[in-house]
Amino acid sequence: MRRGLTRENLHGIWAAIHTPFAGDGRIDFDTLRENVRRFHAAGVHGIYTTDSDGEFYAIEMDEFRQLADVFAAECQRLSFPSMMGVTWSSTQGVVDRLKAAAERGIMGAHVGFPFFMPLNEPSREQFWHDVSSAVADGFGLVHYNTPRQQHVLGPLEYKHLQERFLKVIGSKYPQNAADTFIDVVAHAPKLSFFVAEPVLTPFFTLGARGCNSWMTGYNPKFMLDWWDDLAYGRLDSALARNRRMVAFTQMALATLSETGNYHGIFTKAVAAASPFLLRHNRYSRKPYTPVSDKAFQVFKRRAAEEFPDLAYRE
Repeated sequence: MRRGLTRENLHGIWAAIHTPFAGDGRIDFDTLRENVRRFHAAGVHGIYTTDSDGEFYAIEMDEFRQLADVFAAECQRLSFPSMMGVTWSSTQGVVDRLKAAAERGIMGAHVGFPFFMPLNEPSREQFWHDVSSAVADGFGLVHYNTPRQQHVLGPLEYKHLQERFLKVIGSKYPQNAADTFIDVVAHAPKLSFFVAEPVLTPFFTLGARGCNSWMTGYNPKFMLDWWDDLAYGRLDSALARNRRMVAFTQMALATLSETGNYHGIFTKAVAAASPFLLRHNRYSRKPYTPVSDKAFQVFKRRAAEEFPDLAYRE
């Protein structure tokens, strides 16, 4: 993958890296650099930023360019496969972010549809034409099939993407229905589908090639050992890890989500409870508020007491 991302080689555990905000709202680029280094040293297969865990919705274009400068420079220095999320509320905003990432040497991008209103079929077709035309051959486009958008792609639409837009190499597929996933993979077998932790083991057996992982911020070794279990056919061990991961996620959501803390706000709190990454604050940007100190302390206690096997050990 270090030589370029393709439909054939995109695989493995890719780490979602948070955008660390300081108390005054600025991006803490020193923390970002150090955490890229720590993910690389841990051995994850790739890294990406500015999706939901990277709080893309809170980052305007001028700061996106600055973040791309720092992120790309560190990933290139380490020969670390990299992507950036480029979802925005307009095609031009997506294209601007795509070009900024590609010009700086980022290897690929997660692309979600503009999200305020649904797109009809001709609008979706034009969107993919515009997005594909914005980058050169060799830059990998991954569709971000989040249910938070107005349109979730299904089997026939992925078949069309596979055949019509050759720069599309895969999908970030945070869906949980096994029957639909089987159908999607059957219709678009050349694309590389990445799934979320709760369905990693069963969906790997159905054709998933990787995981876009927030859990790597808490314990990358757990995720890499899980991947090895899958790759080497140790399904009993992989299922045991999957069950623990589901239980851990349920506990974390019950403890940290409070009145609506999701994605980067939620996973920042999870990562902050681990010694793996550079200790950082849990700041977000208004109107979104961080997890409360009370909830964070409850989570840390419960994680230590109920899930000692998932703790990161230096």
